[in-house]
Amino acid sequence: MDKKLTFADLEKRYQGFTDYVRAECVVATELVGGMPAKREDLLAFAQHHLKIEDPEERNRAVDRILKEEIGESNVTPQGGEIKEKKVYGVNIIRRDAFGPWLGPWMIKACIKAAASRLDIFMKNRGVKGDFAHSGRVSPIGVSLRPSDPYHVYLKDEGGKKPAVSYFQEFMGRVTTQQGAVSIIHHSECVAPGSRFDFEFRFINRGLESDDIEDIFALGMTLGLGSCKALERGKFRIESLELHLKDKPAEKAKKPKADRPHVVEAAEAAEKEASTEPVMVPVGA
Repeated sequence: MDKKLTFADLEKRYQGFTDYVRAECVVATELVGGMPAKREDLLAFAQHHLKIEDPEERNRAVDRILKEEIGESNVTPQGGEIKEKKVYGVNIIRRDAFGPWLGPWMIKACIKAAASRLDIFMKNRGVKGDFAHSGRVSPIGVSLRPSDPYHVYLKDEGGKKPAVSYFQEFMGRVTTQQGAVSIIHHSECVAPGSRFDFEFRFINRGLESDDIEDIFALGMTLGLGSCKALERGKFRIESLELHLKDKPAEKAKKPKADRPHVVEAAEAAEKEASTEPVMVPVGA
């Protein structure tokens, strides 16, 4: 049989065998970017955060940042016995001409982490692969730009304009076998109150409504973006729609026996019962 299908045909089939959840979200604690800045990003950092208006001075500042500041440097005090290093960087949120956006993989990672914490992957075989490989996160509502189904755009509180962002300094310190390391970075942040909406489609191998609700309830606490250990990136789900298909009733399974001859005897008895003549009362 010859058959030709279009993208719309295949998309309809995918939607036909998947369940989906739709979430309308608000950033609760500032969302922190974690993508290392490129030169053009550093120019914007110098202009908006360092407030350097002159283009030539901005270029010199970026040259200095790239040459002297970004990366790892030795800050061990003179005569100090314990070595100490400083790591500095500038990070941004992904953005394009239409504003900052979240990658679908970031939201999916949050969903998978929540399901893992709840032991849902352990209790339901195959669900991890269904989420990771056949699951799909797509923008909807305020985050949707019809010509770009792969970016979940972050919007302002009104849901109309791109979310406002700013740079903030974060500092930390860790101790390794090689000595202490001070970690300092300026990272672009999106303010609390910013909005984003998304849909998550997945093959459902028997997860109930309670399982899905638990996953998304925990996801709000796990958060998105960088600096989650500093309580950043948490969000509120203001509306959660679950669209789960009714599952067909499972056929009753025959009890298994440990010994083969018991199974054979049970099957023989079942066969004999099925061929037993039906007795009809006289005069019926």
